[in-house]
Amino acid sequence: MTFNSFEQALHVCMTAEEGSPEQDEAILYCLEFAPDEIKEQLRGIIRHDLPVHSHDCDCGCKHDS
Repeated sequence: MTFNSFEQALHVCMTAEEGSPEQDEAILYCLEFAPDEIKEQLRGIIRHDLPVHSHDCDCGCKHDS
């Protein structure tokens, strides 16, 4: 899919079927061409949604496993 602007890709992100190839392409386009402040917001969302692999060793610290 070809996008003419960030806004067009963003619209596809929001309206395409969840997990569809069209949505995936639009997300990639947005990550590449979004204004810097929006890129940071998107990265924050992605980091928030990623599973965290850590354990609690009962001393209050968290270690990546």
